[in-house]
Amino acid sequence: MSIQSAIHDYLAKFEADELSKPARCGACNKACALRWHGQYKRSVIARTQTYLVPIKRLFCSACRHTFALLPSFLVKFHRYAKETIFHLLKRLKRHTYDAVANWFTEQNGHCIAPLTLYFWRRKFA
Repeated sequence: MSIQSAIHDYLAKFEADELSKPARCGACNKACALRWHGQYKRSVIARTQTYLVPIKRLFCSACRHTFALLPSFLVKFHRYAKETIFHLLKRLKRHTYDAVANWFTEQNGHCIAPLTLYFWRRKFA
């Protein structure tokens, strides 16, 4: 599934209020203690364009922990879509960090630091 279709499906579920809560809290593992707790917008950088995606937040009444319910195409603490990260890591197998960073800037218009690619390679590859 492409990033565009994944985002489209997510937005349709978000608008129809069909996003499901996890069964248990990720912090304390209690069941049935989660409730919706607002939302925020997050930019997602894909290979061809940038999207603004709404993200729902959850609150656990047992441990009082608040966290975001991220869609599957996002990585925690990263603005770039999962697909974009792994595509650039694949290009690093044949090209230098600078070459991949320059190519992505030309393709997308977003500047990406070669150091970011280095950190991704250490974290994900």
